[in-house]
Amino acid sequence: MNTTRRAIGSMLLSLAASAAVAQQYPAKPIRYVVGFSPGTATDIVARLVANKLTERWGQQVVVDNRVGAAGTIAASMVARADPDGYTLYIGSSTLVVSTFFIPGVTYDVFKHFDPVVYMVSLPTVLIVPPQLQLNSVRDLINLAKSKPGVLNYSHSGRGTGSHVGAEMLNTMAGIELTEVGFKAAGDALNSVVRNDVAVYFPNLAAALPLIKQGRVKVLGISSAKRSPVMPDLPSLAESLPGFDTSSFYGIIAPAKTPSDVIKRLHDEVVAVLALPDVRERMTSLGAEIVAGPGAALGQRMRIERDQVAQVVKRIEAREGKSR
Repeated sequence: MNTTRRAIGSMLLSLAASAAVAQQYPAKPIRYVVGFSPGTATDIVARLVANKLTERWGQQVVVDNRVGAAGTIAASMVARADPDGYTLYIGSSTLVVSTFFIPGVTYDVFKHFDPVVYMVSLPTVLIVPPQLQLNSVRDLINLAKSKPGVLNYSHSGRGTGSHVGAEMLNTMAGIELTEVGFKAAGDALNSVVRNDVAVYFPNLAAALPLIKQGRVKVLGISSAKRSPVMPDLPSLAESLPGFDTSSFYGIIAPAKTPSDVIKRLHDEVVAVLALPDVRERMTSLGAEIVAGPGAALGQRMRIERDQVAQVVKRIEAREGKSR
């Protein structure tokens, strides 16, 4: 009986201590680690949320750009950090995708991290040179089937959204677009502007100016449904049911971060995402605000993992045949 009482007492003290930590949180500056350079979509989303949290808390939220290896350098740092809520990863779909393409990754996305909040979803768009005179995704598929292996696509690195989107198109449409890799997104985008490459999947914010200028032709958006930014633009899922390569953007903590701290972080970020100026800025980027719980982010990560596994199988099969 005494042993039981002591166990219950210890549990209650632990719960009280955890609640007290959450109430005091944050008691010092917080670091949001971003795996990409300033000005990228991940960085813009991170800074927008960080600035608003700094205002709300009166405690500095610092964005720390640790660039390289498709975000795995930054993710590795957070995986090793103390699970106290003061070092967090601002992650996108690349967190999952990069583990398939970057050698030497030592963390397990589903064991070494706790998803905190699913902030926004940002789709890519399928663009082609106007010279191809295509008006729909179906037009592109028909042309590609009539010329297998002749049309090509650009990407800004294996494992990026532009790479996965094009390979998903290959897989689901049963076509053979040839891969042309670039080191930077700007170079991949310009390859379509110059009519050197037939297909590219940039994020909507990057493509919008060129679309409006008529320098590229947009055929569809990679989300499951149409975007409020371009409501007349069909989703690829309308031609290819199930197609969705939108990037998720969320906050991810080291595993074993106290649940009360995770809840406070989630609630505060959701409040920030509800602010009118934040919603307006996110919409201008082509992003859809989700403001979902960590469980929803975890589910999206698992869907991403399964999608990319299929892409990897296709690439391995194709490259095996070419040897």
